[in-house]
Amino acid sequence: MPTEQLSDVMPELRVKSYWFYNAERGKVKINWFLYEYACVLYDHIRDSRKKVLRKWKARRSDEQIAEFCAYYSKRVRLSVNYWLVGATKEADFEDTYASDYCHTNTQSENDAIFEVATEAWAELRETCSVCPCRCLDERYESCSFFDRMGQS
Repeated sequence: MPTEQLSDVMPELRVKSYWFYNAERGKVKINWFLYEYACVLYDHIRDSRKKVLRKWKARRSDEQIAEFCAYYSKRVRLSVNYWLVGATKEADFEDTYASDYCHTNTQSENDAIFEVATEAWAELRETCSVCPCRCLDERYESCSFFDRMGQS
């Protein structure tokens, strides 16, 4: 009997796991963590009731929002690495991450995105604190989750 892929039993995800690696050696836990962050950020943006974000979302498809979340997550990688090696006390996100990607954003849109990105980060950190996978502690270890996801 063939091994069942997670993608066979899960609904289609907007943020694609394969956006976070480009070769087998990229299937490591830090990239899985960044994928997870993009998914949490996507949910926070989609669920936000902030008026400014409702307008921002109305101008974009779900796929465009997912692509933005993947971009944003990849941008925080350096900050996460600095934090993990002890160079900073916390992973510092820049408020320019959103404006660098969405050049037509207003300042209030960038501020709202920054706020939900910070909330998503806090949620993921809390979840990771009890997760046995240890994606941050073992960030360069191989991660089988990518293979189990298939092309989702």
